[in-house]
Amino acid sequence: MSAPTTTDQSSVTTTGRQHRPRRWILTTAGAVAAVAAVVGVVALTRPPAAPEPTSTRLELETVTVARGDLTEQVRTQGTLAYDAQRDLGTEITGVITGLPAAGTVVTVGQELFRIDDLPVTLLRGPLPAWRGFVAGMTPGKDVLQLEQNLAELGFFVAKPDSTFTESTTAAIKKWQKSLKVEQTGTIDLGRVVFSLVDVRVQSHKAQVGDTAGPEILTVTGPNKQVQAFLDRTQAPIAPVGTNVTITLPGGDSTTGTVAEVGAPVEQEGGDGTTLKVPVTLTLDDPAATESLDNVAVTLLLTQTRATDVLTVPVLALLAQPGGGFAVENSDGDSTRLVPVELGTFANGLVEVTGGGLEVGDTIVVAK
Repeated sequence: MSAPTTTDQSSVTTTGRQHRPRRWILTTAGAVAAVAAVVGVVALTRPPAAPEPTSTRLELETVTVARGDLTEQVRTQGTLAYDAQRDLGTEITGVITGLPAAGTVVTVGQELFRIDDLPVTLLRGPLPAWRGFVAGMTPGKDVLQLEQNLAELGFFVAKPDSTFTESTTAAIKKWQKSLKVEQTGTIDLGRVVFSLVDVRVQSHKAQVGDTAGPEILTVTGPNKQVQAFLDRTQAPIAPVGTNVTITLPGGDSTTGTVAEVGAPVEQEGGDGTTLKVPVTLTLDDPAATESLDNVAVTLLLTQTRATDVLTVPVLALLAQPGGGFAVENSDGDSTRLVPVELGTFANGLVEVTGGGLEVGDTIVVAK
């Protein structure tokens, strides 16, 4: 009997030869049940001694037994879009007289839109404006936030604090002069909008000539992200900091990093309402998605199921009469059946123990 061709794990050689009597597709009910309980794969085994089977061709290959980590890849869908979408408007009453074009990025000190031909300006800060700024107002964090912005823009020369002083009035007047508006030293509620980050204009909620209100622009953050919802059983494979492969429309790939994992939320699906875990990814190379917005992408997550274990392909398993599994070990001149015990399955491989298999041994696999 000629020996099967030997290759390593990454390069295998296929041979066509007469079907060996012992490599029959398993048909007994007990053995089929055993294989189904393991992975549901087609298993091969030795049949009873007689009768001799009809001659057929079976493609075989050889692989080398390896030791390493056993990983599993999980694919799931996500959405690539700009982050932090929300609506912006103003408390000022009047007529909208100017709007930025969609796609415009507005940063600190720049104009968001115009009401009665006067600008409403974007400033930086987590606290939303909830009152106007005027001399004699009670101290507060909003005053500190305003003074920090005026200092960043080069108009406030003292140390920012929470008290509205003459220095605050002077800085506001300098800022108003730069905007070419009346230098009152006060700021009406709605004349500035605070945001933690720069904003990108997604679309217009109102048009020039409309009455101003709380919904004038739909804006986003300046960066794109991927949002996905994982089954709760999948969530452990995507902790913060996990690297993820992202397949884009058209087949190109890029990578991202899990930045946030939220609490489970209810999601509607074909099977009704289920709990899903929201996961947010940042892009490692934002330029790779420059032309894309609000599109479906595929995420490839990798989970380590076992570390430093002996592995063989699942298709190398031979279900044995009476139960159990073996693999066919080849030394180049002859072959022998080696009983093995099965452990974790992942990615077409299975962890095996027992039987005396060692790293580098050559085994036969049916294609």
